[in-house]
Amino acid sequence: MATSPRPFRFGVSLTAASTRQAWLDKCRRAEALGYDLIAVPDHLGVLAPFPALVAAAAVTERPRLATYVLNAAFHNPVLLARDALTTQLVTGGRLELGIGAGYAKDEFEAAGIPWTGAGARVRRLSETVTELRRILDDPRLIGWSRAIEPPPLIIGGHGDKMLRLAAAHADVVAFAGATGGTANLAGADIMAERVAFFEAAAGDRAASMERNIMAHVVIVAPDRDRAIDMLRRRAPHLDGMPGFEELPTVLLGPAEDIAATLLARRERYGISSICVHEPAMAGFASVIKLLAGQ
Repeated sequence: MATSPRPFRFGVSLTAASTRQAWLDKCRRAEALGYDLIAVPDHLGVLAPFPALVAAAAVTERPRLATYVLNAAFHNPVLLARDALTTQLVTGGRLELGIGAGYAKDEFEAAGIPWTGAGARVRRLSETVTELRRILDDPRLIGWSRAIEPPPLIIGGHGDKMLRLAAAHADVVAFAGATGGTANLAGADIMAERVAFFEAAAGDRAASMERNIMAHVVIVAPDRDRAIDMLRRRAPHLDGMPGFEELPTVLLGPAEDIAATLLARRERYGISSICVHEPAMAGFASVIKLLAGQ
């Protein structure tokens, strides 16, 4: 882990809008609330990442724009490189390219893509990342004459193979903090072990890589007990989990307490990049104000 902590960056994952204007207004609001990153996931039933991010860039100035994260199985790596280069160009170099192995079996089936085991999906991702890096580092390989700075690469996951891949190729490692989507949230000790595994795999690279996590549950409330009660109502399946309120992907309580929690977790795990889901965007802004510049 780096000896001096990285400054915090905060992102919000935006997924849908009923109209063009609603989407643009949402992106403007994310910037006004202080978010450093506007992220769009790669799922069926929500906005496609690249056009949504290009639209976001047209009405914002400061936030970076991330695919968070692409399903490698959905994309031909050469065509993906072209899309990434185009998006990097038209957004003024603000793209961050997140990519993973995919985990939603029903989406594979709906897209007509064969569902395979985790090992095969990670191999497909590894092949995609290798080809992406090759083209992004030398766009002339696909006929681009214009030199362009390649976007930072985000690789997200939880298992050994994914973390080894991130350690070897990524600029940002996104710790999933869960297995099977959000079905099984990792506890504090498991997260510490995953971070240690990544550091061992990355070696000297570990200090230069940003570490990210998605906070799956965020409830900002006047007092912690009220936030815990709200969580029990919203996610009763977590109530039986020992220490559920201390899970690294759960943030509960007053903004001041959450800010202190994030400082402590950055010290323990080295995680300085925090993303939240869209429903938490407004409430979490009070935490961003407390940690801005830290």
